[in-house]
Amino acid sequence: MPEHRVKDKPYGTYSVYTALQTGLCVTCPRCGGLGIVTSERGTGRFQCTRCGHMETKKSTGFRHRIQNQCRSCGRYYNVPILDPKQQTFPMLRVACPYCGSVMPGRVEKTKQSCCYSFDTDIRKGRDPIFGFDLWFLTGFDGKLVWALNREHLAYLIGYLSAGLRERPPDYFGLRTQADALPAFMKTAKNRDRLVRRLKALQTK
Repeated sequence: MPEHRVKDKPYGTYSVYTALQTGLCVTCPRCGGLGIVTSERGTGRFQCTRCGHMETKKSTGFRHRIQNQCRSCGRYYNVPILDPKQQTFPMLRVACPYCGSVMPGRVEKTKQSCCYSFDTDIRKGRDPIFGFDLWFLTGFDGKLVWALNREHLAYLIGYLSAGLRERPPDYFGLRTQADALPAFMKTAKNRDRLVRRLKALQTK
């Protein structure tokens, strides 16, 4: 029987930004049911599919951040600069949130939207607008594992359970969706247990 193979997706196919356009799955704070968070033109909207509870949130003003590619692990990161004193500097040395390597980066000032803390909140298992717990959320050896929506969950299960993994056509040298996964998820000894955890989330 031939091995199951899967072609990876382009980098950013399953990002927080794209999920907020189609629907980011979260847990309703009122009834515990499935809620959907979307964002359009700086306004975040939440609606529960069970109890109908709705919320909106809009942010204004500016934010400061450092976007960079880590010289050590190669991953791209976005670190918010919250200290008003540090926001006045053109350059700062910050740690990579993935591997801890410290390097200089340019401080950028941009218009603030309700999608202010994508990386920080998602890594804590929360949506970046309202701070609600993600719907597809579980743990693995002390680490959080999550999916943004059912499409993202299906991708993770398919990619991790495949016997052969291929890059997208004509994508040589470019980043793919798998590059966004933490190392522990791609380690061979963890894949079977991770797939079982992810498949359990499909029954929600």
